[in-house]
Amino acid sequence: MYTMRKAVSGAIAFSLMAGALTACGGGSADQQQAAGSAGKGDSGSKQVTLRFSWWGTDPRHKATLKAIDAYMKLNPNVKIEAEYMGFDGYYKKPLTQFAGGTAPDVLQYSYEWDNDMSDFLLDLKPYKSLDWSNMDASAVKDFATYKDKLIMAPSGEFAAATFYNQAFFEKYGIAADTVWTWDKPLEEGKKVHAKDPNAYLLTADIDVINKLILRPYVAQLTGKNWINDDYTPGFDRDSLLKGLSYLSELYKSGAIEPFGDSSAFVGKMEQNPKWIKGDIGILIDYIQSYDKYKQAVPGGKLGVSAFPQAPNAAVSGNPIIAGTGFAVSKNSPNAEEAVKFINWLVNDKDAAPAARNPEGIPAVSGARKALQDAGKLDPNITKGLDLATKVKAMAPNVLSTNAELAQIVKDTIQKLVYRKETPEQAADEIMKDLGAKLKEMKS
Repeated sequence: MYTMRKAVSGAIAFSLMAGALTACGGGSADQQQAAGSAGKGDSGSKQVTLRFSWWGTDPRHKATLKAIDAYMKLNPNVKIEAEYMGFDGYYKKPLTQFAGGTAPDVLQYSYEWDNDMSDFLLDLKPYKSLDWSNMDASAVKDFATYKDKLIMAPSGEFAAATFYNQAFFEKYGIAADTVWTWDKPLEEGKKVHAKDPNAYLLTADIDVINKLILRPYVAQLTGKNWINDDYTPGFDRDSLLKGLSYLSELYKSGAIEPFGDSSAFVGKMEQNPKWIKGDIGILIDYIQSYDKYKQAVPGGKLGVSAFPQAPNAAVSGNPIIAGTGFAVSKNSPNAEEAVKFINWLVNDKDAAPAARNPEGIPAVSGARKALQDAGKLDPNITKGLDLATKVKAMAPNVLSTNAELAQIVKDTIQKLVYRKETPEQAADEIMKDLGAKLKEMKS
């Protein structure tokens, strides 16, 4: 994976030096255009074709295709060609397209790719056809902006929450209004597993263990991002060791399902037989996953609590993230029309019910209200986001989301939970390997 990414990055660097991406035009000249507003049927008579690329599941594809049809009816002169796939492998597709000068006009985008793709994206700042007035200011500042360029129209906000099986809580005498510190799952999990060796309070896949347990645990100690902007870890060995020791204790105590059992359900924990049978009480995940867990839990009785937090934590480690949205290729020959289209996707009340954003709650108040009015936004989803807004948080920087750095940590976590390494050995390994990779990235 690392070799492939270096090869793709090399291709991109070469294409930048050679000026291969300037042939299509439509970049800086289009950025000076500031006329027009996105609306219904106001695109003029010129026939325009836009290529639009996104990722998702079949329901997401069907909803987005429905939204595209609605937009083309409102704007008969605009034809939108859909290009879609699953999330796996999507990141590499636009990288390769940008390198070869074949990128779509509009693409679904994640701020985590800013380091790799921002140079290829249109600065949306000059375009009056994109209405920022109803978007959360933090979403625009912390996620849509990179190196003083507005490169993404945020389409959704999300944060993590604690999902709990209400029937499980009743069975084991756990109060629904329990305040979840990090110690509480250990305390309650031991009781549950002692009563029934087949039951576990918690389960988690490797991504959740890394991103929603270890890293927030450490962040609550340090008050810093996982990786600093100067390419150094945002934690010391002692803080990391405390987090790894906590993980180790979760597994030793029986509070969490054995890793070998849960690892078969990475990204699809709703398919875990123990969750379906009601033998697991809690999942920690992003709030937009609420619907799929609710459908799988017995009786559909799924509650939402606040994300776990230690007393006197420096930050929650669970920020509100507006990390996905829509971007426009800076070499699109129809940049103005592309901007009008993404404005409709994120701002128009008719677009929201047609293409509910699977990445979270709409970042635009009007679109959010449209979903609520249409009965397509469960109150528990809004509750999860509201709970996250009530605690101090820090917006993640791009370096902290790097996939290669995450893989180093996840590889070591697996050695820890399989008891091939002690927390002390795991801490030393992560500090060494992360340090080496960060030094290489900085150079």
